[in-house]
Amino acid sequence: MIDTVPRLRGRVAVWTALVCLSCTLPYLRALTLPAISDTYLQVWLGKKYLSFETWPELAADALYRCRATSIWLTGATDALLGSSPLVLKTESLLLHILNVALIVSLGQFSKIGYRVSIPAGLLWGFNERHHEAVMWYASLPEQLVFSFVLLTLFAWLKWWQHDKPIYYVASLGAFLLALLSKESGVVACALLGVPLVYEPRRWRRAVRGAIPFFAISVLYFAFNISARDQHLHWNDGTFKFGWHFLPVMFNSTARLFSAWGFAALAVLIYFRKLIDWRLPWIALLWIPIALAPYSFVAYQPRVPSRHVYLASLGVAILLALACQFLFTRRRLAVGLILIYMTFNTGYIWFYKHGQFVERADVTENLIREAKLLTGENRSSQLRVSCFPLAPEIASIALGQHLGLDEAAIRVEAVNDSTCSKPRVDLIQD
Repeated sequence: MIDTVPRLRGRVAVWTALVCLSCTLPYLRALTLPAISDTYLQVWLGKKYLSFETWPELAADALYRCRATSIWLTGATDALLGSSPLVLKTESLLLHILNVALIVSLGQFSKIGYRVSIPAGLLWGFNERHHEAVMWYASLPEQLVFSFVLLTLFAWLKWWQHDKPIYYVASLGAFLLALLSKESGVVACALLGVPLVYEPRRWRRAVRGAIPFFAISVLYFAFNISARDQHLHWNDGTFKFGWHFLPVMFNSTARLFSAWGFAALAVLIYFRKLIDWRLPWIALLWIPIALAPYSFVAYQPRVPSRHVYLASLGVAILLALACQFLFTRRRLAVGLILIYMTFNTGYIWFYKHGQFVERADVTENLIREAKLLTGENRSSQLRVSCFPLAPEIASIALGQHLGLDEAAIRVEAVNDSTCSKPRVDLIQD
């Protein structure tokens, strides 16, 4: 795969800037959202594990050591800028825009090209299916694992064409950071085979280069499986091994494609004789590969929207390829893209936004009630009942907003089916 040297680098830079700027539109309203419950836990973890002294404790935690990059980023953000909802939402949006730029940058490889990567970045950035990964700050691991998986692939392709050790080391380093972002980072191993689609005769080089990646992955999962009893998500019903992953994969893939993806696939099939099908096949395989780690979800029939953040890039590439054929009728292509952008933006602004406000209300109402109850008396103890989420979230949220020690907040387990909303009581000394 050979780098494309654009005749006008400035034009590519301008298009990249325009795409990145426009992709902020679907999430501008989300900047006004209050903190959702798990955000408080994310900030607490960031504060706790930012210092080097606490890293051994983090390494011993089977769940959070696989989310270390997001925890460190949150801790650094809090230390430098604070942890107000606006700061955290802005950071999340900027990371999303960075990922859009990474997609566009893949166009420098001739087998992809900017005519595919620029519309792919635009269409992916506007895709509403993965909105939760951007709007919910606690989903930061999804964005970071996307960043590092793409950087792994990008550096690998550079190494493949230039054979410079620096690119190989960069690819391996990005892969390690992907594994420290989330367990799904292991899918980068499968993406190392992308150049073989075009140059299968070089398979020996690919195998030799991939050995350290697979060896690290084996050790990574060996440690995780050995600590499975201490891993929260393997014991709270979130994930379990079983054949249910097949219907979950099917439902998730169908929902991810939506009408837009199936229409793009229909266009490609119609023009099948004019297409080099190697890139479409890479895009089609990208989807199940990226969804596979999440398809063992046990509490619903499809993966949550935040978990399709990486997989949705496959659909975006198919849409971009279809656009190439529609651009022969420029007005039709531009019109469809504008409809796509308008629909997805409106869906996030006017439908999903309200749902996230409701999700935030659980802790927001609790905080308001506690502030009214305690008034100026910050030395009081509080008792919280009927709180429907994890007890530590209530303790952390009230501690941060009221300046109380978490030991002064007692959260009772929910065992009453008549509970309608959380209650806060003042305990007099």
